[in-house]
Amino acid sequence: MSLSSLPRVLSSGVKFLLNGREKSFVVNRVEARELARGRFAEALREAFPGASDNEVARLAAPVLGRSERQIQNWLSGMSSPVIEDVYTVCAILGVWKTMEILTSDRTRNDILGQIGQR
Repeated sequence: MSLSSLPRVLSSGVKFLLNGREKSFVVNRVEARELARGRFAEALREAFPGASDNEVARLAAPVLGRSERQIQNWLSGMSSPVIEDVYTVCAILGVWKTMEILTSDRTRNDILGQIGQR
């Protein structure tokens, strides 16, 4: 590959990674937040199985070093966790289960369509 062909190669690589989407994709923050909170709550319930959200919170609190109330807020979608908490729960679940929960059998384009500006 010559140096002069580098911009074309990079451009085609970016287009491939974006799967035909424009580079100016803008996220709908409200949709993304609601989707992320819902999926994180699902991940918590999977990582700390309990009969109720109160039990999930009781089981998760000592592991995550958070209050039961904070975890209940995550489970109800009232607040968002910090990335360290997301990482910990994902590590508990493992990559395959995490991806299953995050995608819920939806394609990348389906998810981008949901969280993109309309």
